[in-house]
Amino acid sequence: MADLLKLDKDKTTTRVATAAEEEPVDRFPENPLSRRARKICSSIVTEELLENLDAIGSARAVTDAGVRRNLQSDLEHSLLDAQESFVLEMKAMMQNLEKGHEEMASVNSSIKQKMDHLQTLKEGSRSFIEKTRSLDQEMKITDQKLVLARKLRAAFTLTPRETEILKRGSPTDRGLSREFFDALTRVQQICQHCRTLMRLHAGSQVLGMQLLDLASQSHEAGQQKLYRWTLEECRRMTMENPVISPMLSEALRHLQARSAVLLSVLDEYASARKSVVTSLFLSALTQGTPASSRPLELHSYDTLRYITLVLGWIHQAVATEKDYLSSLLKDLPAVDLQDATVRAFAVLTEGLVQPLRSRLEHITTTEKNVVVLYKVRHWTQFYIEKIRTMISTTDFANSLLQLLTESLEAIRNHYIFALRNLASNIGKKLDVPHEDLQPSLSLTSILSLLRELIACHEFRNGNTEDMTTLTSVVLEPLLQMCNESASHVSPNTPIVTAVYLLNCLYVIKCALFPSDEQGRSCSELLDRQCDAHIDVLVSETSSGIISAVRMRPLLEILRFPEESRITPDDYDVEQFLGAFNLYLTNPDDFLPRELRMLQSTIVRSTVIRTSQQLVSDYYRQIHPLLQSTKFASSVNPSDVVQRFLVQ
Repeated sequence: MADLLKLDKDKTTTRVATAAEEEPVDRFPENPLSRRARKICSSIVTEELLENLDAIGSARAVTDAGVRRNLQSDLEHSLLDAQESFVLEMKAMMQNLEKGHEEMASVNSSIKQKMDHLQTLKEGSRSFIEKTRSLDQEMKITDQKLVLARKLRAAFTLTPRETEILKRGSPTDRGLSREFFDALTRVQQICQHCRTLMRLHAGSQVLGMQLLDLASQSHEAGQQKLYRWTLEECRRMTMENPVISPMLSEALRHLQARSAVLLSVLDEYASARKSVVTSLFLSALTQGTPASSRPLELHSYDTLRYITLVLGWIHQAVATEKDYLSSLLKDLPAVDLQDATVRAFAVLTEGLVQPLRSRLEHITTTEKNVVVLYKVRHWTQFYIEKIRTMISTTDFANSLLQLLTESLEAIRNHYIFALRNLASNIGKKLDVPHEDLQPSLSLTSILSLLRELIACHEFRNGNTEDMTTLTSVVLEPLLQMCNESASHVSPNTPIVTAVYLLNCLYVIKCALFPSDEQGRSCSELLDRQCDAHIDVLVSETSSGIISAVRMRPLLEILRFPEESRITPDDYDVEQFLGAFNLYLTNPDDFLPRELRMLQSTIVRSTVIRTSQQLVSDYYRQIHPLLQSTKFASSVNPSDVVQRFLVQ
C-alpha cells in the first residue's frame, strides 16, 4: 500500500511539475479546484492509474486522524526509504562509474602505449615493408620465370612417359603403338627447336647444346628401335598380296633422314619380295596362274604367244610390285626416291633374270619364221619401254632391263639373219615365166611372206629403219631373181621381157610399199627400173604402130635436109593414109597383145598414152610433107589430119 501511495505521489508530483511548466503564467491566481479539475481532465488515464485510484479510494473512507497520520507517516517513511535506496543505488553506481573511469583511464593509458609502440613498429617496419614489396615484385618475376621455364621444359624436353616409350622394349617387339610415333615426332621437333635456339640466340648456346644432347639420346634410341622393327616387318612381306600398314609407311618417313638406313630397309624389303616374285614366276611357268589354269610352258610351241604371255606376266608383276612399293613409300617425297626405287627394283626382279634368259635364248636360236621373229622383237621392245617407264631407269641400272635389251638385240640380229637366209634362198628358186607373163610362184610365195610381215600392225607402226633393213636385205635378191627369170621368157623379145619385169616390179612394190609414204621414201630403185621398162614398152609400142601404119618410109624422107628431100612415093602415101585411117578408127588393134597382160592399169594407160603421143608427134612432123604432095588417091589428107586432131 505504501508502495502504491509512493508511486502515486511521484506521478502526481511529476504531473504537477509538468503542468506547471506547461501552464502559462497568469497574472491572477486560479481557483485550486478548477486547477485540480483541469489537471485531472488533462491527465492520461492508464490501467495503473486506475488501480492506484482504487487503492486511494478505499482509504478515503478512513476518517480517523490517527489513522490518517499513521498513513501519512507510512507514506513518508516509504518515500524516505525509497529515496535512501535511490541514494544507495546512486552511490553504488558512482562507485561503479569511478571504477569504470579508472579502468577506462587504464585502458586509455594502455592504448596510448600501444599506439606509441605501433608508431615505433611502423617506423621500424618501413624498411621491412619495402623489402616485402621488393620481394613481392621478385616473386612475380620468379613466377613469370617459372611459367617460362615450364613452357621451355614442355617445348624442349620429353615427358617421362614419352622417354619411357622411346627407350623401353626389346628388339623383338612385335609392334609399335601410336604413342611411339607421336613421341618420335615430338623428339624430332625438339631437336629442330634446339638448333633454332642455338642459331637465333647467341646467349643460349650452352642451354641449346645441353637440350639437344638430351633430345638426341632419346631420338637415337627411338630410331634404333624403329629401324629394328621396320626390318622385321619387311622380312615378313613374303605373302603373295602383302598388306602395307600405315605405320610401316610412317616408319620409313621417319627413317628418310638417314639415307643409309632407308636403303638398308628397302634392300630388306626387296629381298623379301624377290623370293615371292621368283616363286610366282616359276609357278606360272610350270603350274599356271589364277587368271589361267594352264601353265605358260604349254604354249611354248607357239613362240609369239609364249613370249607375249611371259613378258606380259613380268610386266604385270612389275606393275603390281610398283604399286606395293608406292604404297610403302607414299609418305616420302618422290624426288628423293629415284635411286632408292631403281635399286629396289633391281634387287626385286633379279630372280626373274635367269629363267627368262634361258627361254629367250631358246627362242633366238630355234625360231626361223621372219614374221614371228619380227613380232617377237616388237613385243619385246614394247614391254621394255613399259617396264622402263614404270621403273624410270636406264637399261643397265636394272638386270632385268639389261637382259631384255640384250635379248632384243639378239632377236634383231636373228631376224636379220633370217631375212638374209630368205634372200639367199630366193636365187635358188628360179621358175620359168608363164605364158600370161605373170610373176612366178616362187616370187609370189616370197612376196606373200613379206606382205604378211609388212601388213602386221607392228610393222606399220614401226620406224623407217625396219623398212630400210627389209629393202636392203631382200629387194636386191628379188630384182636379181626377176631379171634371171625374165631371161627365160618365150618369146624372148624386149616387149615381152619388159611386160614380165613390170608385172614383177608391180607385185614387189605392192607387197613392200603398200602406202604412198613408204613408196616415196623407200622405192626409188623400183621406180627407176619401172621407168626404164616403161620407156622400153613405149618405144616398142610406138615403133610397132609406126610400122603398122606404114609411116616409116615417110619418116625416112624427113631424115634428109629439106632441100635434098625427095617426093614420097604415091603408093607409100596411099598405104600410110589407109592404114592410118584404120588406126584412127580402132587404135587398140594396133597395140601389142602383151600390153593387155600388164597388171598395173596405170602403167598400161601410161604406155598407151605416151605411145600415141609419140605417133601424133611423128605425124605432125610428116604433115607438111603430105600437104605439099599431089595425090591420086581418094583419101583426103586434110580429113585425116582433122580427125586425128579431134581424137
